[in-house]
Amino acid sequence: VWGHQFGLEVPNYFASDGEPRVETPSFRRSNAWEATARETRAVRGTVGINEVHNFGKFRISGPGARAWLDRIMAGHIPRPGRVSLTPMLSPKGRLIGDFTVSCLSEQTFHLTASYGAQDYHQRWFLQHEDPTATIENISDKLTGFQIAGPRARDLLQACTRQEISGMKFMDLRRMTIGQAECIVQRISYTGDLGYEIYTDPMSQRALWRILWDAGRPLGLLPFGMRAMMSLRLDKFFGSWLSEFSPDYTAAETGLDRFISFKKNTDFIGRAAAEAERETPPPRTLCAFEVDALDADVTAYEPVFIDGKVAGFCTSGGYSHYAEKSIAQALIPREHAQPGLTVQIEILGSLRDAKLITEPLFDTDGTRMRG
Repeated sequence: VWGHQFGLEVPNYFASDGEPRVETPSFRRSNAWEATARETRAVRGTVGINEVHNFGKFRISGPGARAWLDRIMAGHIPRPGRVSLTPMLSPKGRLIGDFTVSCLSEQTFHLTASYGAQDYHQRWFLQHEDPTATIENISDKLTGFQIAGPRARDLLQACTRQEISGMKFMDLRRMTIGQAECIVQRISYTGDLGYEIYTDPMSQRALWRILWDAGRPLGLLPFGMRAMMSLRLDKFFGSWLSEFSPDYTAAETGLDRFISFKKNTDFIGRAAAEAERETPPPRTLCAFEVDALDADVTAYEPVFIDGKVAGFCTSGGYSHYAEKSIAQALIPREHAQPGLTVQIEILGSLRDAKLITEPLFDTDGTRMRG
């Protein structure tokens, strides 16, 4: 059952035989519920597969590529064979983007971020271009899949002759899978053990066949965006234009933990980020477990503390893994204490919610990083 992102069709979920092939629009839980639950169970229990075409992708290359990235990105720029996460800031410290930076060689990097923000990001890149760094938008020139779940390593190993047992979290390797030449990154937005596998669009169908054939005995199941958004809530991961946008700063949303204040570069937004490091902003992003009925938080629902509106939700949904309704919200920092009880208005009904700090899944990151 299809949705869309920036004009690109993306699978929202995969209906089984006998299930409707159309999602009935609703502000309450829709008829995608059972399919989404099934897909999240597959990821957490065995292994799931999802397309990665709907990531915005850029290639930065040339002798000045590293120096250019060090200036335009606030975070650490990785060495060859490694991946890092970094915010990109405006001079005022606002979030311009949140990126995965992958170092293929000392002079070649790949960036991934929101597919819908690719034009916005390209304009920003070109405003700060450098003649020693070549900027290419390869969003539609590189595609592939992500695999995630406890059997993801077994699946990948079954598809390549290259030994992957030593591939660490945030490692990157070039790899041949079947006849497809791929770039494989050990990272996953699901918060589980996972890999992103990128290849040329002409090789995508062949890549799918080898992954699917090897994965079926392991319990492989495709999952869509509905399941992806549920899975990321288990780890309180944010998403672009929900938790992360130019309306917010890194320190408000928790992305400041990815800022490298140790590097000597005067990166864009550094002064503003350092000022917030000294004096934290008055509001902060928190996660809540909501006593919901048949509707979950979507975005911008008011948060009441002691009967007064004190904040608002950035996103939310239902964690099928934990069987709990979850919301993320910006609230005054002085109230952000574990166990805080608030009320969130959902479709005109005030629902109790409790501030939680420990992820619902893989609390210590053992599975994601192990």
